Amino acid sequence: MNVKRPITATITVGDQPTEEDLAQLKEEGYTGVVNLRNEGEPEQPMSPHQEGEKVRGLGMEYLHYGVGTAPLSAQGVTSVCDFVDRHAQGAQKVLVHCRKGGRALALLLLQQARANQWSADEAIARGKAMGLEVEGGLRTMVETYLREHPAS
Repeated sequence: MNVKRPITATITVGDQPTEEDLAQLKEEGYTGVVNLRNEGEPEQPMSPHQEGEKVRGLGMEYLHYGVGTAPLSAQGVTSVCDFVDRHAQGAQKVLVHCRKGGRALALLLLQQARANQWSADEAIARGKAMGLEVEGGLRTMVETYLREHPAS
């Protein structure tokens, strides 16, 4: 992996892992992997299904929620947030990845906004301070989602 950046003690953002990277994550104590890539994206050494099989075969949990240009679904964001929260609360390490890490930053910003009950404006400012800075279309995606689904 070229990008592997801890956000908290238990949550890490990354780019596309290889099979070797997944084995290394297991050795480092990771218990979960979230894949935000869609089937058929470029530079994808294994499909989301194949990645899930590899991750589960290593004894880790796996969640796939493809994020693209369509608006984020409440169900998809909730599933990612719940997965990350469950691992973080149990002091278990989780990797959230996409192709280069941008979508992973955006979804973790939403997870942190939900966990801390931040508004859209707070999320952008506080996220930046945490290293969850998103710009352009990803920032718009986060702001739109938080305005339509305020943290409660």
